[in-house]
Amino acid sequence: MPYSRPLVIQELLMPVKTSRAVAGGLACTALLAISLVPVAAHAQRAALESPAADVDAELRTLLADAEDLLAVDRAQPAYERLVNVEHKHAGNPLFDYLLGVAALDTGRHGIAVFSLQRALSVEPGFSGARLELARAYFESGYPERARPLFAQTLDENPPIALRDTIVRYLLAIDAAPAAPESRLKVYAELTAGHDSNANGSTARERFLGYELSRNNVKQGSVFAGIGAGFDWLRPVSERFSWHVSGHAGHRQNPDADFVDATVTMGDAGFQWRHGQLFGRASVGAYYGSRDGDSNESFTGIEAMLGRQLTDDWDLSVSVHGGAQRYDDAIDILDVDQILYALTVARRFANGARLSLALLRGADEEREAGSPYGNRQSGARASVALPIGPAARFAASIRSLSRDYDGLFFGAAREDQQLTANLELEFRDVWLNGLSVSPRVRFIDNRSDVLLYRYDRSEFGVGLKWTHQ
Repeated sequence: MPYSRPLVIQELLMPVKTSRAVAGGLACTALLAISLVPVAAHAQRAALESPAADVDAELRTLLADAEDLLAVDRAQPAYERLVNVEHKHAGNPLFDYLLGVAALDTGRHGIAVFSLQRALSVEPGFSGARLELARAYFESGYPERARPLFAQTLDENPPIALRDTIVRYLLAIDAAPAAPESRLKVYAELTAGHDSNANGSTARERFLGYELSRNNVKQGSVFAGIGAGFDWLRPVSERFSWHVSGHAGHRQNPDADFVDATVTMGDAGFQWRHGQLFGRASVGAYYGSRDGDSNESFTGIEAMLGRQLTDDWDLSVSVHGGAQRYDDAIDILDVDQILYALTVARRFANGARLSLALLRGADEEREAGSPYGNRQSGARASVALPIGPAARFAASIRSLSRDYDGLFFGAAREDQQLTANLELEFRDVWLNGLSVSPRVRFIDNRSDVLLYRYDRSEFGVGLKWTHQ
């Protein structure tokens, strides 16, 4: 595919005062905004007329018109024409390329990234799309993502004028400040829905010949929740950053109010990257109450070490451990926890991510005679998939087996729990920062001891406002 970009552009270098900000924090008085060198429009038009372009007459006319608008610095009308028919032509690399360029030149960086990634997923050798994607990352404030794309294009021996421009981009990236600015995000959220088993109990009303109390039998309820929190990120360099987060929330279950829950949690730690290696470590804690009374707490640590195997694959190992403690009345449940995970993850050109993990862990009981110590093993799969520039789909499924050390009512106990989650998030609904997220959660806990067999389905929707 051609390097050519059919735009009439500004001078290669312009003073910062008369140009747009470079990379959202990379700009300083020593840096100049960079534009691509002008090239002949006939090269792109030749690509449109090539049989390989695989476009019908209507689409060919649309692309040619958009090209003409871009060539006279009319990116906004070009963008409007293209985005209105995106549902029809998304996936055609030439359409996605021109839509990405129009979005980029009208300041819609997120849409530009998404469109150009889509073009490259179909035509990985499309150098023009790769170069525009690098510029989109650069102008969005992600120079670490832009640099390898610029470098790859440079390795393909582009024309001399274009080579000089790419070199200037790379010099601007390398001259960036070592310590990016801190970022603080605060949010508030509301949730509502229905839980088929709010108290997570068996559906059986009798056990070992005894009638169970109402609170120990499955009870469904509608629910409503409210919460707020913050995330603070303090980069020390492009390779290392500190983070702190906190959250507080309350959930009301009108038909099972004895399990109304309030929780406060927080964590602090750091994350780093060096070459192909990356990792993070943090300490965290939470405190929970049920029906207004103190119920449980947890204090622990988490650490992860990973390696980037290829451009698309990562491998990591993590450990999560800590002290789970309960109110004195139920301190027989107290355990020290540890869980290991070996995870392989695959990244895709459109921003999607798939991960698979093997799990192994143990709970060590703290009270003498407690049967709640156990050994765990299982697996987890998750996927995150962008759907257009303002929506995201996420799903996960986990299977975990727990083999308990002690006896329950004179019998050995082993549980097999299956947990599945689905969520669809729509961002910037009605106003900037407001997201709406329909959610589904399912739990099926099978146990050798009938008292601990239960299933649970939760359907809800979240409304979240974020400011940063």
